[in-house]
Amino acid sequence: MTRNEVLALEEMNFNAWPALKSVHYDGWLLRSTGGTSRRPNSVNCLQPGTIDLAQKIAAAEALYARWNRRVIFRLTPLADAALDALLEERGYAIEEPTFVQIADVHPYSTAGVRSFESAGDAWIADALRLRGLNGEEAEAFATQHRAISIESVWAVAYINDRPAAVGVAAIERGWVGLHGIHVAKDVRRQGLARKLSEALLGFSYARGARRAWLQVAQANAAALPLYRHLGFQTAYGYHHRIRQALGVTESA
Repeated sequence: MTRNEVLALEEMNFNAWPALKSVHYDGWLLRSTGGTSRRPNSVNCLQPGTIDLAQKIAAAEALYARWNRRVIFRLTPLADAALDALLEERGYAIEEPTFVQIADVHPYSTAGVRSFESAGDAWIADALRLRGLNGEEAEAFATQHRAISIESVWAVAYINDRPAAVGVAAIERGWVGLHGIHVAKDVRRQGLARKLSEALLGFSYARGARRAWLQVAQANAAALPLYRHLGFQTAYGYHHRIRQALGVTESA
C-alpha cells in the first residue's frame, strides 16, 4: 500500500475506536482511554516531524506518566524508520504483532443478528456480560463505545434468544471497519463469529460500504482462517513497543 493509503486506514481506525484523551505532537498522535486495549492507549506515529526522536520519546513518557498509564508505541509503516531501534535501546519490548487486512464487501445475510443504531444500554449490557467486564474496565468500554461519532452498527447474535456474540461495524468513505467481535466462551466453535461477521458486512453493504478493513493479531489462530474465508488479505502490519510504567499494573 502507498503511504497515503495506510494513513487513510489509520484515520479510519482512530475514528472507529476513539480515545477519550488525545494529544498531537510533531506528527505523533498520543491517545489514552483507560481499560486494557492497546489501540486507544498508545502513541501513533503518523508523519515525519522536526523534533529529535529521543526528545519526542521523553515527552511521550512524561505525558503518559501524568496520565498514570504505561507507555505503548504502536508502530505501523508510517513510523519513523529509526524509532523501533531507539525504543528497543530504552527497554521497550515487542508485543502483539498485528495484521491490518482488507477485503471487498458482499451482501451477506443478516438473519438471526440484531442491529442497533447506537451503543445504547441494551447493547452495552450484552457486551459487558459476554466479555465479563466490570468496574473501571466496564466503564471505559461503555464510555468509549458511546464516544464513537461516525456511522456505526452495533450487533448481537443470539442462540435460543440468549445473546451469544457481539460486534461493531464502523462505516465511512465507502469502507467498513469490523472490531470488537466477541463470542461467549461456552458457544465458541459453532460458527457464531462467522455469522456475526457476515451480518456486520451485510448491514454495512446496505449502507453503501464496498470495502472492509479489520485488525487481527498475527497469533490469533482462530480468527485468521475465518477472515481468510471472508476474503480478507493483509495490507500491512504493525507491532507495539511497551515499557511498564512505575506503579501501573494493568494487563495487556
